[in-house]
Amino acid sequence: MSIPSGIRISDECIAAVHALHSPKRCPNKLRFVIFKVDDDQQSVVVEASSSEPDYETFRQMLCDASDHKTTSLAPPRYAVYDVDYDLGQEGKRTKSIFISWIPVHTPLKLCMVYASTREYLRKALNIEVSIHADSIDELEWESILEKVSSGRA
Repeated sequence: MSIPSGIRISDECIAAVHALHSPKRCPNKLRFVIFKVDDDQQSVVVEASSSEPDYETFRQMLCDASDHKTTSLAPPRYAVYDVDYDLGQEGKRTKSIFISWIPVHTPLKLCMVYASTREYLRKALNIEVSIHADSIDELEWESILEKVSSGRA
């Protein structure tokens, strides 16, 4: 699937999100997938996926990603994370959130590449809830929970 920015969304991205949405009872069900634009800026690809249930582990992986072309700065990424939350009497829920992580010190050209690809990827993955973060504070668990539960959790 190619998008107007000219960057292709690889089939592995769609397959990874389908695996993320598999039933909870499946062994090793994925909890999150992290995506990146490949080094030649031709495709969005899967960088990592995991069944690790700890949100802080996910957040560290997302924020500590490294590219050999980017020196000490964290590079931008996209991610989909399955959030489990409880609405009390209304019951427990799971909802996926699309995260666009573009750190504030990202070079302008790379910001533009990620910004021009973000909505097309989110729609291709069929994820309704999304958040854009440019600082690690915006990725706090409370912010994520607030967004997926529409402030009800």
